Amino acid sequence: MIKMLEVTDRALDWMKEELEPNEGQGVNIYVRYGGETQLKQGFSPALTVERIPSDSKVYDFEGLQIFIKESDLWYFEDTELIIDSDEDEIIFDSK
Repeated sequence: MIKMLEVTDRALDWMKEELEPNEGQGVNIYVRYGGETQLKQGFSPALTVERIPSDSKVYDFEGLQIFIKESDLWYFEDTELIIDSDEDEIIFDSK
């Protein structure tokens, strides 16, 4: 299970403006093959907007629902994930 999820104010603003989730949708943090930020070798986190499945771990950040599907939780096990933005893109980091 993910130990902690921290989302900076800059990242929240970026997600609200760039991803524009509709009512009933959330921001899904999912696992993809490859990428720059590899918490586990060969895979990296990414974001998409979609409806929130019932088996997801959901976090609420100032009304923005951010979730991780149960099938992707293995990737974040024992991780303290930090999501930030440099104004152009999202940056993933961990402690």
